[in-house]
Amino acid sequence: MLAQIIGSEGPIHEDLLVQRAREAWGVQRAGARIRDNVREVARMLVRSGQAAEADAFYDTTGGQRPKARHPEEGTTPRKVVHVAPAERHLALYELAAECPGMSEDELIKLAAEFFGWRRTGKDIRDRLAADVAELRLRGRLEGGHERVNAVRD
Repeated sequence: MLAQIIGSEGPIHEDLLVQRAREAWGVQRAGARIRDNVREVARMLVRSGQAAEADAFYDTTGGQRPKARHPEEGTTPRKVVHVAPAERHLALYELAAECPGMSEDELIKLAAEFFGWRRTGKDIRDRLAADVAELRLRGRLEGGHERVNAVRD
């Protein structure tokens, strides 16, 4: 079951993996025993090569291009900490490529909207601003605070 969840929702944060397992089992809350069991099975999937783990995010090992996912109609958006860095980076890059020359604030606002966050609180703003800085360091984005552009491959 965890392999199916990872395959369909990956990259998925460990907390969400535990939540999905709890929901599938019809359990109201996930105590230490359930959390430990989910973690152990997830580690077994990694050891067997059926999944990969990075920074508490599990994904399949198919080597597919990362995807940036916005919430489907009627679903609750994931918390910013539950969105994998690669997913946030891709969304920021693609938005900057679609709308060249926007300000960093505009880019962060658009990314927040893409992920379904109606407000851009400090946690979201700080995380996305750090992602923009990381993308600049990697040479994927260029420009200053007033004008951000995607660097084409």
